[in-house]
Amino acid sequence: MEPRLIIKTHTGALRPGNYSLLISKCTYPNKSEYPEVIIKKLQNWIKEKSIAKFTIILSTEKNRGFGFLQDNMIWSWRGHVINTLLTYLGKKDNNDPSVFYDLTLIEKICYLRFFLEKEGAIILKIAEKINEGDKLTYLYLKNNIQNLFREIFEEYLSLPLDFRSRIKIKELYTKIKTKEKYDEATLTHKIKPHIQAFADLGLLKILNEGEKNEEYQPETYNNKSTFFIILDRLKSIEIMENLFSRDYYYPLINEIYNLSAEPYSYELHSDLVKKAISYGYQVMRDNFTGMADINALFEWCCIKMLAEDKILVHRKDIEDYLNIVKKEHPTKIRYHVDGKGRIAYLIFSEPL
Repeated sequence: MEPRLIIKTHTGALRPGNYSLLISKCTYPNKSEYPEVIIKKLQNWIKEKSIAKFTIILSTEKNRGFGFLQDNMIWSWRGHVINTLLTYLGKKDNNDPSVFYDLTLIEKICYLRFFLEKEGAIILKIAEKINEGDKLTYLYLKNNIQNLFREIFEEYLSLPLDFRSRIKIKELYTKIKTKEKYDEATLTHKIKPHIQAFADLGLLKILNEGEKNEEYQPETYNNKSTFFIILDRLKSIEIMENLFSRDYYYPLINEIYNLSAEPYSYELHSDLVKKAISYGYQVMRDNFTGMADINALFEWCCIKMLAEDKILVHRKDIEDYLNIVKKEHPTKIRYHVDGKGRIAYLIFSEPL
């Protein structure tokens, strides 16, 4: 377990559009590159070199980032989800960078799923401050961002953790705790990246942007505040971790955007699952082996059905659907394992 908080970043580097450009224009499902090569490619789309550099730094899990890419710059299963999404929207081949920063609902759902996974703690902490009545401004965050980070780490250290997790968190926490105060010049890069991303995702709106009195207010959907829903459902880091360990991402996202999605039913919605799986498989499958990553396929189905069909489907529902198909047609689906012997890929020998 690691704190759901990205600390090392740069203004502009957490915006979802950066990662859409990275996946669609600069990287591949099966062609490795050096990170330095990908940075130069991304600079053709993101003009500021520092933003391109930090986008790459945070694209893998090695730097406690999102894990959209593997260390060799090949797409991870998360990268395949983003590629499928951009292909579905017809954005993949668009050469206007601004298109990638104007997020549709399905893009917001996709990226919020990954932000909750990696930034859930700071999202929850901001929700706490807003609901306590604190006026969330750049000046407030400038004076309190280090304390917010400390609060997050202290709450994680209060959880019943295994020895290795506790040591890892303590090492990260020491770097924050022993530093008396962040350098004035770095504060913007500690605050603005999160705020910019949360605004892109429709969690908050920025008032008086770029001015001294810049202020942040929660977005509302049908008069329901995003941050009220987040705090009301997650409540604390301990509860958040328990919920996310049970794949609570999409039920929460459904409430945040007030989508009023209906629960999945095999009898009513199996045809929609079939369409989502079939489309995802065609985009994700390896042209040589025919294999598609199961995690990517499952996440795509959850995202697509929530955004487009207003159906709240869980990974277990997709698994059950495939099990039914395999039971009725044993030769239609083949599963393959990864290097650790875990089932990770599937092949459809014929259309569903």
